[in-house]
Amino acid sequence: MMLRSIWGLVYALVVAFLCLGFPWTPALLFLLLAGVAYEFTRLPELSPKLRSAGILYTFASAIATGWLWGVGGGQSILAVFVLIWLSDSMAYVGGRLWGRTPMAPVLSPKKTWEGLIIGGIFTVGVGHALLHLLLHTSMTLSILLPVTVAVSAPLGDLVGSYFKRVAGVKDSGVFLPGHGGFIDRLDSYLLSSIVLVLVLIAVQTF
Repeated sequence: MMLRSIWGLVYALVVAFLCLGFPWTPALLFLLLAGVAYEFTRLPELSPKLRSAGILYTFASAIATGWLWGVGGGQSILAVFVLIWLSDSMAYVGGRLWGRTPMAPVLSPKKTWEGLIIGGIFTVGVGHALLHLLLHTSMTLSILLPVTVAVSAPLGDLVGSYFKRVAGVKDSGVFLPGHGGFIDRLDSYLLSSIVLVLVLIAVQTF
């Protein structure tokens, strides 16, 4: 558990540096997404259609990442990661303390609806406070971003679990000791980045 926590902290610090270190460092995030695409090509038992879908899914997230970087810089991407980490952490705590009802017993037996709700409440509440009160983000964005992540991050995790379930593996790789592979670490981000960009474009358009 201690080793897992240490590697989790290292991962968080690396992502933070990639987002905030220099103006060009967010481009290195594409290396992480390339790792995701590579793992999709290596997962066993996937049909050609599912393998192609996984790669296209990763490519869509890469486009969304570039869009977020262009509009809000590395800070906007880091905000997505922080909200995802908040959602995952509080859903885990809530599930351990009060979880009773499995959310997706086949894909992810340990996830519960109670954990999902608690994670969503904390993500929206704390995310809004951080974005609006501390970073002075607009009221609309400080609500829209946490709500979008609170909904899409758990679904993204289930999408990743679906690919791994079909492939017959528990972890997609060994990117981080105790944390699995690239897909394991970025499954929530893949869907969250795509959905967030679509929502932001829709709000700007309509």
